Order: sequence, then C-alpha cells, then structure tokens
Amino acid sequence: MRIHLLAIAALASAAPAGAEVLEITWGRAAPAGEVAVLHGLAVAEFGGTDGAPLAAEIERRLAEAHDASGQSYYELFALDARGAAGNVEAVVDGNAGANIEERRSQQRRRYCKGSDKPRTDCDNKDKEERQVTCRTRAVSLVSDLRIAREADGRVIYRRSVPRREEATWCPGDAAPGSSEEAVRRLIGSAAAEYMNDLEPRWQRGDIRVLESRKGLSGEQGERLKAALHTTKSSGEEACRIFDELAAEAPTQRSLMFNTALCAEMRGDYDAALVGFRRMGNDAQGAEAAERVRATIDAIAVEEERG
Repeated sequence: MRIHLLAIAALASAAPAGAEVLEITWGRAAPAGEVAVLHGLAVAEFGGTDGAPLAAEIERRLAEAHDASGQSYYELFALDARGAAGNVEAVVDGNAGANIEERRSQQRRRYCKGSDKPRTDCDNKDKEERQVTCRTRAVSLVSDLRIAREADGRVIYRRSVPRREEATWCPGDAAPGSSEEAVRRLIGSAAAEYMNDLEPRWQRGDIRVLESRKGLSGEQGERLKAALHTTKSSGEEACRIFDELAAEAPTQRSLMFNTALCAEMRGDYDAALVGFRRMGNDAQGAEAAERVRATIDAIAVEEERG
C-alpha cells in the first residue's frame, strides 16, 4: 500500500483552494473485480454492423484507464502480435448493431400569423395554431461485451447495454444531426457504461470543512475561526490547529469531522475511516466514511495487482 500512499501524498501537496475546503484524493475500485486484477488485455474483432466502432472505442478507453499514481491500468496487445503470447491474460470481444427508424406524424403547433413560412419568432399573441407534418427519428443500439480469461477460458465479465435516442422536429425547428452522429453518441454512451465496470476511478476535489463552533468556548471558537481561514492558504497549518483543538474538545462535531478529513488529505485513510466512524450516525460522517472505505478497497486491489 505504501507506493500508492506516496503517490497520493504527492497529489496532496497541491495548492489549496480559495474557500474553507481541503483538497482530497479518493477513488473506487473497478466493480468488475475479476477483470480489475488483470494487467494484459487484447480486444478482439467485434461482431455486428457497428461492432468495429464499439471495439475501437472500448480499446481507446481501456488505454486511458489509470491507477492511483496516474499510470496506465491495463496493457493492451494485438491478438496476432508476437508479443501477445504470455502477456494477454484476457480477451475482450462483443457485438453491436444500430437500428434507425423514421416516421411522420400530424401535430398541431403555433406559428406566426400571416406567414407562409413556419415562423415562430413573434409574440405568442401573434401566433395561430396550425396542423403540420412532423418527423420523428429513433436510433437504437443493441450491444454486449464479454471478457474471457486466457488461462482457463472462463468468461469473467458479460453485460449487455442497450441505448436509444429519439428526436422529433416540425417545420421551423432545427433538424437534429445526422443518423451517423446519433449512432456515434450511442456507441460512446455504451462504451462509457462498460468502462464504468472495468476501470477504477480516481479523482481529486475539494471537500468543505465544518464550521460550527457549537460546544466550544469563546477562545476555542476563535481558534477554529482562524483555522477555517487558514485553509485558504495552507491545509497543513489548518489541520495542525484542528488537531490541537480536537485534543481539547475531542467530541465536538466540527473537529471530529475536520481532523478525519485532514487524515484523508494526508493519505492516512485508516485513521480517516476511524475518525469518521467515531461520529456515529452523523450523515456527513457516514458519507465520508463510505468514500474512505471505497478508497481503501481500491488501494488494496491495486496492491494485489502489483
């Protein structure tokens, strides 16, 4: 775990944001656990009329997946390449096919009075209702993805992701883009859904510290106020003050949360989890504990992979 914690700690040295927040790095492991522990993948030829673009999109996104340190998560090989033997641990294949349907229908729409063209750029009082012929285009995509392990041939991931997009336009409306553009959008959407299962997610963002001084003396409240202001210039210094105050008032809600958040900022996720769980049934504490628990699990998966 040390390698990942060092990488995360390096990220934590970034400049603080301009509000009462701390910059935190968190993540979650890829839900497809049997795939997530592998390194070498190969993308086979996909079947179906739109299998090739889906395969290309999946391959591109697999190449962009990264671990906690920003390194590529998977190594990709061509199935027929000399270097593939012994390096490919699983093969990705699938199918995709799009279907396009168009129909016309009669609808009543409001247009500008006295205009031969279907104008709508006038006040509502100057419009009248007309019956017009409108067009509807429905584009649907049926796709499935399968990943089989090379060592034993067992399918370790299988899922189908359908997608559909429908657009209706009448005289005077801007026509939607081409059917080809719609198919590309659906393929991208399906690929993103598959990748949500196959890649870990690491992100860095601002988490707001708690500001309530309830339960503190006047002097302690002023020190908390100073610590909150300090978050704008130095998260580490603000955390030093939070820690000092927590030693004096260990059950004060803001300090319990903020000191746990400081541990999370430093990459000490075990201490952060303990700190947030100390808050009991507190909703914000429980949400933060869930985030930290997911991060710990993600680090464990990446350590298992080596």
